Amino acid sequence: MTPSKLAHLPRVLLAATVALVVSAVTAAPLPFAEAWRQLQQRNPALQAARAERERRGHEQTATRSLLQPQIDLALTQTWIDEPIVLDLDPIRSAMLKLHPSISPATVPSFATPVQNNQFFKGQVTAMWPLYTGGRIQAARRAGEAGVAESEAAWRQTENALFTELVRRYYGLQLARVVQATRVTVLAGVEEHLRQATRLEAEGFVNRAERLHADVARAEARREKQKADRLVEIAGIALAGLLADEQPPLPESPLFVITSPLESAASFVSAAAAHQPVLDAIAAKRAQAAEGVRAERGRLQPEVYWFGVKELNRGDLTVLEPDWATGVGVRLPLWDRSDRLSRVRAARAQERRASLLQDDTRRSVQTLVEKSHREVVSAQEQFESLHEALTLARENLRVRQAAFREGQATSLEVVDAQLALARVETERAAAANDFVVALAALLEASGQSSRFLSYEAAAEQKIVP
Repeated sequence: MTPSKLAHLPRVLLAATVALVVSAVTAAPLPFAEAWRQLQQRNPALQAARAERERRGHEQTATRSLLQPQIDLALTQTWIDEPIVLDLDPIRSAMLKLHPSISPATVPSFATPVQNNQFFKGQVTAMWPLYTGGRIQAARRAGEAGVAESEAAWRQTENALFTELVRRYYGLQLARVVQATRVTVLAGVEEHLRQATRLEAEGFVNRAERLHADVARAEARREKQKADRLVEIAGIALAGLLADEQPPLPESPLFVITSPLESAASFVSAAAAHQPVLDAIAAKRAQAAEGVRAERGRLQPEVYWFGVKELNRGDLTVLEPDWATGVGVRLPLWDRSDRLSRVRAARAQERRASLLQDDTRRSVQTLVEKSHREVVSAQEQFESLHEALTLARENLRVRQAAFREGQATSLEVVDAQLALARVETERAAAANDFVVALAALLEASGQSSRFLSYEAAAEQKIVP
């Protein structure tokens, strides 16, 4: 474009062009898929959910060893007040009295040392549970259910963050579309004011028409400044979610799928299979059921094998074996925790989980159906604005031509420009409503990963 042509461009349009160039230099374009990748890597809430999943995994791994023997090493050094001696000298004296012909020197002492006043022991003990009333199996299955619950919680957090990213990313795109619309309106009003000033000088329009154009320009400037602030606010919100130091420049445009969406029933079916909230509550119910089995197991005897091996044979007494092994049975006859009440409490927890599961299933179905209707409503709203946009553009063209011929007033031209801006803004808002509603529908049905495929298949796109 030559300098002479640049001189005829409205100053506002030039300023907006420069601002867009500067923005493009300071912030690299960020596609939505890349924004989602950044969020997955940086978001603390998602990292915390991963850590919880990792913790549950380690706990579940720990339950695998419950069926294995437990082996302990115990080392003790003991001091007692005096040595322990087995003294049978009274028997010796009685024997000597009965046999006086026997010399006392020929009969050994009947005093035998049993334990020194200090001794050291080292024992290796082993215990292997043979039967625990099903408590170990219940603990292992509960650990598996805990892993499933943490996995579902992680997916739930991920889906919620995905929807929030859609809301903020495309919210910034909507703000940029509105900003671009306001720039165009301001440029059009500037051009209209220039024409009104020229026509006033030539006597074709009166001063009131030109003053109305002045007022319209001032109003357009205020709306442009308001749009600029909204872009800044939306950019800060997106940067905060992505943990960026400066607002990014979104590249993926607003979009709308105008073809009919899948039925609400298909999304309800998908929710039953993929919704992490349902998976989490099912895992909680499974844990509650295993809790009932574990408490019932406390009412049954525990059978176990045990073994003991002494490492320091030198300090063994005559009454202590070098090693010992056997089978034991343990059954608490009285427990201060009231085992029957614990069983009842576990059953109540299982019943509560079952009721919550039914309630959650109904809530998810309602949410899916509501979100599906919101998506369809946004589609209809967007389509209804298509014809209005065509009429608004034609109306502005006719009003501008009539004003140049002196057949229309400045008010009519400005109203036509504002009407076009309003339709464009409403159409962009409808596209944003569609995108946000679609993300909410996919989250409700547990299919957030399908969002990018919908974006690729969109028939209508709105670029700032």
